[in-house]
Amino acid sequence: MSLEFRRSLQAGMNERRARLLLGVFLPLFLLVATYGPYLILRSELPDRLATHFDFSGTPDGSMTVHGLLLTTSILIGLGLLFWVAIAGIRRPFPASLASTLGFGGGFLAGLGAGILISTVITQRDLTHWQEANLSWWVLLGTCGTAILAGALGAWIASFLPVTAEPELRAEDLPVMDLAPNQRAVWTATLYTNYLSYLGVGIFLAGIVLAVGTLWLPALFLAGTGFLFLAFSTVKVRIDQEGLQIKYGLLSWPRTSVDLEKIATASIIDVRPMQWGGWGYRGSLKLIRRAAVVHRAGPGIRLDLNDGRVFVVTVDHPEPGVALLNAEINRRAGESPEP
Repeated sequence: MSLEFRRSLQAGMNERRARLLLGVFLPLFLLVATYGPYLILRSELPDRLATHFDFSGTPDGSMTVHGLLLTTSILIGLGLLFWVAIAGIRRPFPASLASTLGFGGGFLAGLGAGILISTVITQRDLTHWQEANLSWWVLLGTCGTAILAGALGAWIASFLPVTAEPELRAEDLPVMDLAPNQRAVWTATLYTNYLSYLGVGIFLAGIVLAVGTLWLPALFLAGTGFLFLAFSTVKVRIDQEGLQIKYGLLSWPRTSVDLEKIATASIIDVRPMQWGGWGYRGSLKLIRRAAVVHRAGPGIRLDLNDGRVFVVTVDHPEPGVALLNAEINRRAGESPEP
């Protein structure tokens, strides 16, 4: 999605339209798109449908058509209930909670819809459910539908009102006293042993499955193990360029926020559930709020010039915040007058 198109979408969205989309139009669209193909192709389906497959894609379990319809409808119903409930609540949400619920609702509804649609399309005209085969593109399509619906729900929910946050006053922000030509660097590292051990264990389990040529679960476990290892170590660096975060022993991936994009830096008390849990939560591009949550407690909050917010948990953030504000003030002083 191009930057111009995304900005035009954001400019055309407001609270009222977000509530209508989440509470009415998107649920109706998803219901029609899901049950339309089922109603059209119902007569072409066998009495039982393959619903469970082994790692080679061969079916080893089945369910009646009505059983599949009931199971997927429960997922879809729960997801749409999330969306309708979010749209109907008039009180402001805590930071990022509406987007988290919007993603969860969309993911459940999209997963149920993806399973039902893919099953109906791929198993039409079969005589017996044993003739079915699970292809990789079906898995990708089902997961993609769930993720896309979740992302859409999170983005729309981000336009709902959030709980008012305390107004930041310039005199309350810590600022480091730097000489005109003085430069400073502040670093901090958060390390969690149990995430490292868990990540290594899951990664090794993936290698064992790969030796047995079970490639799909092996890749899943290897990827999961890598994510645990990545978030077991978080390294934060602040200097005249801004804020940089490196993850894991390989210092990859990385997150950077340039100094020129930061309006103010402040200290915040981070509550994980207000940001959707632990790990990298939210999206600066999608919902304009993101947080790297390693644990509950103090953290650094960056209010960006375009209204977006970025947060990272870190021990003893006062020197880092003071250094950032000093560099922000220095940059403002060096900028030419308009």
